[in-house]
Amino acid sequence: MSTRVNESRRRRRVSGWLIVAALEVLPLGCMRPPIPPPPPSVRSVAVLPPKNLTGDTLPVAGGSLLERYALRTSPITVPDVLADEAESLLEARGYRVAAVTLVQQATGGAAPENAEAAARIAAQGHLEGAVLYLEIRRWEADAATHPAFVIVGVAATLIDTPTGRVIWSVHPSIHPVATPGAVTLGSAYEIAARKVVEEILAPWRS
Repeated sequence: MSTRVNESRRRRRVSGWLIVAALEVLPLGCMRPPIPPPPPSVRSVAVLPPKNLTGDTLPVAGGSLLERYALRTSPITVPDVLADEAESLLEARGYRVAAVTLVQQATGGAAPENAEAAARIAAQGHLEGAVLYLEIRRWEADAATHPAFVIVGVAATLIDTPTGRVIWSVHPSIHPVATPGAVTLGSAYEIAARKVVEEILAPWRS
């Protein structure tokens, strides 16, 4: 019985990796376009809570009974990881990033409904510089345990606070993100979230 289960898992993982390879190796005409760099004038950024449009809570930690009641772990979701990773990456590259407390005061802890709402929140909350609004349009792992990849669709919009204008935006096509070594959905989600932020903000240089 154990041998059959292990063989089934092995075949599923191999199949998963083949799907990743097939989706990532696209014909030249179908390759994802390069992400443009942000305007050079942008030096100060406030990262707003990402909007989750998937209909799933996308828990990374704090969802299990053990975590909720025994370990008292606060729930952490994919939007939390995306925002935290974006802030850390931008700070590491020399951008001034608005304090989390200021963003929470401006947003009330809730994600904007869309880019237009993000612009209003930025103006009403007197956030300096520009605001980064992330939108999760798809987030789906290939399996509940030992996920080989996560299919992601995340868009990013940068809005100039004084004018409310969109000054930079990225809408990558839905694509797989490999999650090697992931055992649970939470670990796969965390790996994928880190990779997605690195991909979207790759052109943002010091």
